[in-house]
Amino acid sequence: MVPKFDFHVHTLYSDGSSSPELVLETALTRGLEAVALTDHGPGLSVGADSPKLLQLSEEVRRMREESGFRILGGVESNISPDGTLDLEEKILRQLDLVTAGVHYLNSKECRAQAGEYLRAVREALRSRAFRILVHPLYYNKSLLPWIAREELEEFVEELAEAEVAVELNSKYRAPDREFLQECLRRGVKLSVGTDAHHPEEVGAVEWQLTLLRRLGAEREDLILDFL
Repeated sequence: MVPKFDFHVHTLYSDGSSSPELVLETALTRGLEAVALTDHGPGLSVGADSPKLLQLSEEVRRMREESGFRILGGVESNISPDGTLDLEEKILRQLDLVTAGVHYLNSKECRAQAGEYLRAVREALRSRAFRILVHPLYYNKSLLPWIAREELEEFVEELAEAEVAVELNSKYRAPDREFLQECLRRGVKLSVGTDAHHPEEVGAVEWQLTLLRRLGAEREDLILDFL
């Protein structure tokens, strides 16, 4: 059976409208096994700085101890075009879960964007500083049509070597099925994230669960039990 969890939720600490307490309440109501609060890092104007992220992490730790529920305090770090993350490693090490994604590129043309995206993520993978790539191969639209098959296979192999999972993101309906199939073939773990910014979006993972079942994914294919 495919587990129900949500590892991509924003709160009042960045650009979300939910308090951490409301996220926990919603996760419990929706029958999730786990939820992660992954507010934006300082690389985005709406993001939280290091002290705020550490404050959130401490708040989440207390909530976890009091509730007995698996709630994680983390970050959605920004991968810059040169492949650097927007937080120092000493900060990232103090968080329960580090996810990362590309939010801006210099290129304007789709094929150039695809190339720039891959270069940025590949460089970021070298840091071994994050566990989940969020809204993968997506930048305003899917970049998959501009990525050659051989290049895609090489990219997935690099994800596997770095032990980085890829997210099924319901906000953008990303990534494409072809990419997910290749990830499963090469042992890349999958994650589930709503990219929720409002309480009603937390745990609304029906799209992901349906797709995972169609792909034939099992619990062991997901990152939930491997953090």
